[in-house]
Formats: sequence, structure tokens, C-alpha cells
Amino acid sequence: ASKGNRMASLIAQEEDEREDDADKEFYEQDFWADAEEDAEYAMEADDEGADSFDSDFGDSSESDGDDGEEEEKAARKAAKPKKRSVYGDPKARAD
Repeated sequence: ASKGNRMASLIAQEEDEREDDADKEFYEQDFWADAEEDAEYAMEADDEGADSFDSDFGDSSESDGDDGEEEEKAARKAAKPKKRSVYGDPKARAD
């Protein structure tokens, strides 16, 4: 190991320690401390009860009507003749 490699590793260690100190200082602020009000809020959220969903959530009768519409569209599409877009030379038509 050369002097340059050792110096680079020492600088990297120092930077890591500075980052660790800065992170520790940031997260130890009073702002991040749990307050008594937080526990009170959690209790209120638990008191609301179980989640509920709409009574017709499991009803699949509405989706049956959609299938008929799709079939009608497909039938109309099949009934229409397809247009052919073939190039026609205007000089050949004039004859």
C-alpha cells in the first residue's frame, strides 16, 4: 500500500464519520420524538372500526350488460363492407 492509497482511505473514513454524525444529529432532533398526542391519534384510528365496502361490490350483474354491447359492436363491424384503399391511376380511369 502506498502513501496515496492510505491517505485516500483515511479521507474516506473521515467523510463516513462526518456523514454518520450528521445523520445522528439530524434524527435525534426533538422534531422526530414521539409525542403523547401520537398515541392518542393511533387510538382514535383504531376506534373507527373495520373497513367496509359497497353492498353491490360483489354484484356482477352490471358487467353482463357490457358483454352484449361488445357483441353488438362486433356484429356491426362485421356487417359493414371493408373499404379497399387501392391506388387507382387517374389516367387509366379516363379511358
